This record gives sequence, structure tokens and C-alpha cells, in this order.
Amino acid sequence: MSDQMTADPAGTTTSVIRSVAPVRRREGLDWAEFSRHWREEHAVIARGLPGMTGYTQGHAIPGEQPADRPPTWAYDGVPLASFPDLAAIGTLRAHPDYLGRAVPDEERFTDRAGMAAVLLEHCFGAAPAPVPGGRTLMVFTRVDDADEEAGRALAGALEAVPGADAALGRRWSTALDVDPGLSPRGAETRRPYDGLLEVWFPSAAPATRVAQEVASDPALLPFEVFCLVVRENRVV
Repeated sequence: MSDQMTADPAGTTTSVIRSVAPVRRREGLDWAEFSRHWREEHAVIARGLPGMTGYTQGHAIPGEQPADRPPTWAYDGVPLASFPDLAAIGTLRAHPDYLGRAVPDEERFTDRAGMAAVLLEHCFGAAPAPVPGGRTLMVFTRVDDADEEAGRALAGALEAVPGADAALGRRWSTALDVDPGLSPRGAETRRPYDGLLEVWFPSAAPATRVAQEVASDPALLPFEVFCLVVRENRVV
């Protein structure tokens, strides 16, 4: 696995949409094997699928998460797939290797029934240049209006959290009112999250510190959130 923060983790621009899906590992599978299978075996399948302009794996290393994180934060990784438009998602889903290989393989190492894919569109901000050993703090939030104003309110509050001054860059994306059809979640009365603030750090320590502060005092931020510290592995 590359231990380097990617310059643009999923080829995201203002004209690109992403499917972002926090996942948990399959019951009985330890984290090391989950990460290895995703990085080595599933990545090979993903590279052969059409439609995506980018695919990045965010590996949530257990030792880098807050020590007292709430159970709702207990995800093991986040795949981020980029598409030029909604039609490209249809192209992916229609390919025989998607249902024939990708979905069955996901079930070998993830709790696929708990996968919660949401489509996001970029609103503001950008990833910085790559940094060896860098980490990304992913802040998923629930908010009634996940617009640019909400994103700037969240980003501004996060800047006041101890340790956040080490950040190298940030990016805010908001959810589309479309089910991407890339997970078995199906229709729900409410999305699992409405927006995503990605914050890049030069190493794991400051990213974990910020996540720990938020876990210890949820009132630091204006919205309900869950956070993951991930190491990115660019596949496509």
C-alpha cells in the first residue's frame, strides 16, 4: 500500500461526482487481512471496471483512530469512486465484472449489507500536493442543508479544534439526492450522511489528535459528525 497522501484522491473536480461508502470488515476477519485483500485483490478487479475516472481506498488504520471513538464511528475504510456523470455509474453497474466479480469479492472482506454509499459533488476546497506519510481526516456530517454555507461553518469550527492548525488543505462535498445503486443499502428515510469535509495532514498524529478532540467533545462542531483517519491508496 502506498503510504502517501494523494494529490487528488479520486480525480475529483467540480464536474465529477463521487460515490463515497464507509465500510466495515466482514465479521471474523481481522483488520490486517481486510486491508490486504482490499489493497491487493479487490484493487485488481476495480482496475478492470469501466466508467470510473478514479478509485481510491481510504484505509482506516485502527491505531490511528480516537481511543474512545463512538460505536457509530467504527468503520474500517472508505472507498471513493469518481465518475464523470450519472451515466457512467450505469456503465459500471451493467458490466458483467461488476455483479460477477466485484460484488461477490466485496462480500469476502466487507460487511456489504452495512455499506452506505452516497453520491457527493464537490463544493469548495482542494487537496494539497502529496506528502509521504500524510493522512486524511474524513469528517462525515448530518445537516439539513448540506450547502456551501454549512461546509464553511463546519470547516471554520474545525479550524478552532486543537491540532487542526497542522492541516495542509481541505475539501467540502455535498450529497446528491440520488441513490448511486452501488450498495445494498436501498431506500432509507435519511441518508447516512449529508456532507463530507476532507482535511489533509502531514502525518497521522495531528489527524488523530483532531479526531480525538471531536470524539471527546462533540459540541466543538456545529453538526452531528463521525470521523475517520485514513491512509489513502490510489488504485485508478
